[in-house]
Amino acid sequence: MDYKFKCDVKASDLWKMAMKRTYKSIVGVVNVVFTVAMIALVIRFWGEASSFMRSVMVIGCLLFPVIQPLATYGKSAKQLEDMPKDMELSFDDRGVHVETGGKSEDIRWKKISNAIKRSNMIIVMSDDRHGYMFTNRVLGDQKESFYQYLCSKIKG
Repeated sequence: MDYKFKCDVKASDLWKMAMKRTYKSIVGVVNVVFTVAMIALVIRFWGEASSFMRSVMVIGCLLFPVIQPLATYGKSAKQLEDMPKDMELSFDDRGVHVETGGKSEDIRWKKISNAIKRSNMIIVMSDDRHGYMFTNRVLGDQKESFYQYLCSKIKG
C-alpha cells in the first residue's frame, strides 16, 4: 500500500508537542511545584507587601502557567520559519520519498528509526533527533492504517 501526505505543520502543533514534553518531564513537575508555592506565598504575604513586591509576586505566579507557554509558542513559530513550506512525502515498499522545492530525496526503510503515535499526530523519525510530523488533520481517517503500515515497514 502506498501513502502520500503533504507536511502541514503549524506553530501550534510544535507548541503542543513542546508543552507535552515539558510537562511529562521533571521540569514540568518543578514548574507546577514552583507555581503552587508562589500562589501560597502570595496568599500569605499579599497584605503586608509593597506595590513593587506585589508586582514581583504576580509575575512569579504567571511565569510558568502563562509566560513560559507564550515564549514556547514564539520559539515554535520561529522554528517553523526554518522548515520547508511545500514538503510532500510518499511512502511505498522501497521507503520514504521526500519532495520539496523541486528537490527530492529517497530514504530507505532501514534508515527510519521509529514511528511515534500521539493523540494528535504521527511522527516518523529519520534519526534520534529528526523526524516528519503528520497531524490528524493531514492523516484524516488513514491515521491508524498508516501507523500500522509504518510499524510493519520499520520492524520488517
